[in-house]
Amino acid sequence: MNWKKRQITGIVLALLILFSSYAANFLYLPEKLSLVEGVEQKINLKVPFTFELLCDKDSNLVINGEKVKDLVKINLKNPITIQPAKLGTYDLEWRLFGVIPVKKTKLEVIPQIEVVPGGHSIGVKLRPNGVIVVGTGAVSDESGKSHLPAKEAGIELGDTIIKANGIYVYSAEDLSTIINNDEDKLITLTIKRNDNIFDVNIKAIKNKLGNFQLGLWVRDITAGVGTLTFYEPETKVYAALGHIISDSDTGKIIEIGNGEIIRAKITSILPAKKNIPGEKRGVFVKEEEVIGNILLNNNFGIFGQIYKPLENPYYNLIPIAPSSFVHPGRAEILTVVEGEKIERYEIEILKVSKQNNPSPKSMVIKVVDPKLLRKTGGIIQGMSGSPIIQDGFLIGAITHVFVNDPTKGYAVFAEWMLKEIDKVNQGNL
Repeated sequence: MNWKKRQITGIVLALLILFSSYAANFLYLPEKLSLVEGVEQKINLKVPFTFELLCDKDSNLVINGEKVKDLVKINLKNPITIQPAKLGTYDLEWRLFGVIPVKKTKLEVIPQIEVVPGGHSIGVKLRPNGVIVVGTGAVSDESGKSHLPAKEAGIELGDTIIKANGIYVYSAEDLSTIINNDEDKLITLTIKRNDNIFDVNIKAIKNKLGNFQLGLWVRDITAGVGTLTFYEPETKVYAALGHIISDSDTGKIIEIGNGEIIRAKITSILPAKKNIPGEKRGVFVKEEEVIGNILLNNNFGIFGQIYKPLENPYYNLIPIAPSSFVHPGRAEILTVVEGEKIERYEIEILKVSKQNNPSPKSMVIKVVDPKLLRKTGGIIQGMSGSPIIQDGFLIGAITHVFVNDPTKGYAVFAEWMLKEIDKVNQGNL
């Protein structure tokens, strides 16, 4: 009897282990799924069970060639094809063997949105709301005595000086003028630190040259080279870079006072090597000829409005794919490595992250194009924002490089960048 009990127990445990290993696959059933109206999509979930898929209403969905009215039987061992015919949001429920509910999916059918793809090199000039403190130091007075006015006043690296004596400050020159024109040299600075705004009083020190100083180093502009990802042809609102711009000295996000983008020309390439980041080296073309503004700077890039259309040599318009369309496999990027000429290069998408909500590290990619590898060694600074195209859709943009292997890096879904463009269009900045 004990032997039979042990045998039964062993069988039950084996079945539980087997079922639990399969049940782990249920996690791969999506919680949210976005499909484009009228566009058929193939989904390969590789879950070794047959389900009945229930819909909360007449869904106008065609699954494996069969229109779903109430429920449809699906064997997920094989890929399934879904084609939505009507915009809307639908609640789907997956039932194992038609009886056991295991997952619910929110299906959103969205319109197809076409954009002009980028790849253009752009010069970026970003000015904060005020000036950013990038250092503090000692000031020697007329007698040679050393003072630390800024440090003793509690000013910290990364603080933004918004006003001096109640006057808005937009440059280092503005701050210097206010200090030297003040009569008693007791300066009230309005500081922004994270989300807090407060005043500090600081006494300016007269140096041997007769100038008054606070012991501060400040920056009033950040400039660099990046890549345009895409823009909407009607609104002319663009997306670029794919990642946030932060101050190089403090590492803190730059809150935009105003900013602009300019045409950029790549003059040389510093190739990437293991643990040595490479970079595009470029110059601004006709610096006085601004091609767009910067209205938003966040984890998904910079966004604003271009002032005149920019052409792409390969695509006039291209649809943006929902994240659910993206899959491991071959794709291409558009970028500039010489002059202003946009070229296309082959990459491999190694991993696609399951993201129900916006997050910047959506994919792991690898450069496989021999020509690009010879020229750059992989992903380099200035390539951020280069659009990624797969299966005729714009799916994302390059964002970061793996320092220990510059052939690999991260990319963000174009869907998340498009949501930020919607913020600009709606004025939710």
